Amino acid sequence: MASAISTPISQKIELYPAEDRFLGPRPAVLVLPGGGFRELPPHEGEGYARWLSGLGIHAFVLSYRLLPHRFPAPLEDARAALDHVRDGDHGLDIGRVGVLGSSAGGQLAGLLMTGRVLSIEEGVTAPPRPDFAILPYALADLDLLPPPVVENLLGDLLPLKGELSPDRHVDASVCPTFVWATAQDPPGLPNTLEWTRALAAAGVRVESHIYPDGGHGIGLADGVEYGGASHKFIANVPHTASWTSACAAWLRREGVLVD
Repeated sequence: MASAISTPISQKIELYPAEDRFLGPRPAVLVLPGGGFRELPPHEGEGYARWLSGLGIHAFVLSYRLLPHRFPAPLEDARAALDHVRDGDHGLDIGRVGVLGSSAGGQLAGLLMTGRVLSIEEGVTAPPRPDFAILPYALADLDLLPPPVVENLLGDLLPLKGELSPDRHVDASVCPTFVWATAQDPPGLPNTLEWTRALAAAGVRVESHIYPDGGHGIGLADGVEYGGASHKFIANVPHTASWTSACAAWLRREGVLVD
């Protein structure tokens, strides 16, 4: 069952503990929904969290700040949330701590993975980093989006486009990563291929899947509505939905799940 938890950060975190049948310390994942920094679709928040809970993983869904708040606000929220998960103030026994970010949330996840500190930030040293990452159709490089979209997103921060592109900062210290997209996803496909290239070039353990059917933002691809509301990107694509099984197998191979 989900519950809102009190945190030292200003944004809400919704907690979905691992199902009761799983005993002992469990891994944890910070979930960062997509939505173009304009919304936080429930199927990329609660949907992912319920799947992770069923695998025996504690899921923390972050409602980070959206537009008109601009960077570094959403990144500050993501860092504070990752710190909170690691600190254990939530009362859960946790082991390895990962991050799951799709689309725009994947850009935040990527900046967490690389430990990137932006030039507009002050006093930020050694930001928290995850132990593993799951990136469904995640943004890797802002140059792979249409220029008007990037200009509208960044506004006066357009000169930071390179700094805000996680692929530019990947090195061998980045955590093992699982990435996927569909061939019918104009922003997701090239960004997922770029994630795969950048991670492999840096010697990072990466598993990448491209599925033939389904568009952008489909989450679990199971067609299920979450949060009591439908969404334009919800779709039931059974073969693409098998990414969750592939990802669970990857989590076991990487030693995140041991039972």
